[in-house]
Amino acid sequence: MKTDTLQATPASQIVQLAESELPLALDFRYRMMEESGMVPLLAADWRELTHALYAEGYRAGTIAHFGWRENGEIVATAGVMIRDDFPVNTLKPRRYGWIMDVYVLPEHRRHGHARRLTERTLGWLREHGVALARLIASEQAQKAGLYAKLGFEFSGEMRLRLA
Repeated sequence: MKTDTLQATPASQIVQLAESELPLALDFRYRMMEESGMVPLLAADWRELTHALYAEGYRAGTIAHFGWRENGEIVATAGVMIRDDFPVNTLKPRRYGWIMDVYVLPEHRRHGHARRLTERTLGWLREHGVALARLIASEQAQKAGLYAKLGFEFSGEMRLRLA
């Protein structure tokens, strides 16, 4: 079956994760960070800080995670956050969506799960009246053209590690 034609079945579907499932979302986030070589940069208390931030956002309705459930098991996740930090808060419309935590277990890749979950996060942002979405793409996602195929454009952001 082609990736683009794979549809949800009774045994597979997109679900919105509940606050009680945040530990699972954090496990997927850690695996994503591990694969991208970012674990050495994580603060010792990253998990507690991230859990607290996500839980607050879940309660406020500004953060959500979605999972691809296959045969009762979450095999992929994607998160989304509505942000209003500087300098965007000085511009119209003052906020944007941040796509995050997109991760698919290795044995479940190449089936369109990341694309479908990212599309769901974009739908969630539209439902919340957000007009701009941003993300940081992994090298793997860039090479596959995942986000470009969804309409994302390179913004030219640059960075320099000072330490």
